[in-house]
Amino acid sequence: MRVTLAVLVACVVLAPGGPPAAQVRPADAVAWADLGPLQPRLEALGLTADAFPGYLRRLRETHAARIRDGDFDHLVFYLLQSTRFTSLPPVEPALGAKALVDGLAPAERGAYLGGSALDPARVPADVRVRIAALLQALDGPLDDARLRYFGELARTSFPDASQRAAGIAREYLRTMRFLYEKEFVAQRSATPAEAVAGLYRSRGLSTDTAVEAGFLVSTGLGILRAIDPDRRIRQVLIVGPGLDLAPRTALVEEGRPESYQPWAVMDALVAAGLSRLTDLSVVGGDINPRVVSHLQRSHDAAPTLNLVGGVRETAGVALSADYREYFDSLGRAIAEPGGDAPARAAADGRLRKRVRVGPAAARALSAVPIDIVTERLRARTFDLVIATNVLPYFDDGELALAVSNIASMLAPGGVFLHNESRPAFDSICREAGLLFEQSRHAVVATVRGAPGPLVDSVWLHRKAASPPR
Repeated sequence: MRVTLAVLVACVVLAPGGPPAAQVRPADAVAWADLGPLQPRLEALGLTADAFPGYLRRLRETHAARIRDGDFDHLVFYLLQSTRFTSLPPVEPALGAKALVDGLAPAERGAYLGGSALDPARVPADVRVRIAALLQALDGPLDDARLRYFGELARTSFPDASQRAAGIAREYLRTMRFLYEKEFVAQRSATPAEAVAGLYRSRGLSTDTAVEAGFLVSTGLGILRAIDPDRRIRQVLIVGPGLDLAPRTALVEEGRPESYQPWAVMDALVAAGLSRLTDLSVVGGDINPRVVSHLQRSHDAAPTLNLVGGVRETAGVALSADYREYFDSLGRAIAEPGGDAPARAAADGRLRKRVRVGPAAARALSAVPIDIVTERLRARTFDLVIATNVLPYFDDGELALAVSNIASMLAPGGVFLHNESRPAFDSICREAGLLFEQSRHAVVATVRGAPGPLVDSVWLHRKAASPPR
């Protein structure tokens, strides 16, 4: 048994001479005819050619609602943990969820966990005070990037200022219900991992990301370099690169919100000798328009990355030597001259470093809005597609569409790199013409008393030279 990181990666094949980074064409909707060998699988799930347009329309509507829910999940986690807008003590989200549910009468608790709305008056007093403090901060000058982000979200979602406190209270109650089900209800089931996976397939679409995600990518690219040393990667698609706004736990506010993965991927590719910045194009494709806007700004103005490890080293948690080596070298290949500060371990047990991204790396980045389930890019193919913590949010039908879209954007011989462990996944990949090639474990840390280390597994699939029949 092992403890896993919520990290997902996928690679795409690049064709030499592709369009420059700034010329990414919009994504197109997938059609039933595009699905080819995956049609029988979808038909077995009850989906037909005639029903497909309506199915796509419902998916778009559902995904739009899940984007909103994901944004508010982050607002709630920020509301509970931030010390930027209030001096009140933070509230640990999972413990807050437990206190909320434990305080309900049995009938009210059953109705709430069954999906019924709870009266906003049931929001705990310490949370109501935090909501008031947050709204007061949002009404003032906003010199903090996270406050600006959440201020825009609150104003657009609740234009009537008098309704914002109640609106945020309702979002708090929704978020706490999911968190309680994940942390307490699912853990008591016969198959906790499957129960948690089922919850993720209907929850909000999170933009959450972490520095550790790059370690798995680097491990996978190291495998690729070892088995194919002559390979050169020029065009990369990262599906769902995300944005570090406010994680469920351990909020770190010392840096601006950032999308780490595009920079970590560039860095790993160049460091491994698989790419050169001078002819590399990395496309960040995200379903959330706020993430796309952030990446577009990064193309125009290279950021300074405040890299903080998500795993805290303690008396019972020891970071692996491989992860420490990765973190120490992270950013060297993409930093401007003198822009790579040495890594250091702070008093809180987290590794930290700063990297000033160089202009060549910034020029290599572009962004495009894309829903990997319902859309694909048709104008170009890629060597490397990256989808971090995206595929677990989809049911088996949506997963088949996502794999079909990824396969369509891979050139023959291209590599698909992931850590999706769902039993159906390998057969979906084979039907789409993505053949298993290699796998590897990446150990981030060992945990005293745990059944195994903090580890994730990466798999490589290569696209067949001819399409499946």
